[in-house]
Amino acid sequence: MAGPLKNFGKVRLKELPGYLKKSVKSFNKAKLLEHTWSFLYNYNENYIMTGSIRPLNDVLIVVGILSYAVGWPTELRHLRHAEETAAKKQH
Repeated sequence: MAGPLKNFGKVRLKELPGYLKKSVKSFNKAKLLEHTWSFLYNYNENYIMTGSIRPLNDVLIVVGILSYAVGWPTELRHLRHAEETAAKKQH
């Protein structure tokens, strides 16, 4: 999984569709599950079982990012409405 992501930054925009098709064709569900469980096992061993504060930080960061992503459309709608209202007042 790290191989395709490493080279992703080097791909030009015109080459992106072909690169994505090649990456999706090489997708292996079993390998992904193996990497996921390996990551979770190592994370548990390194941070949760040692009493580290890192899991709390990770949860707070993820919740912050998700709440921002979920709330962004609403904020954008309010911003556009405010801009339209300001434009109507100027005319």
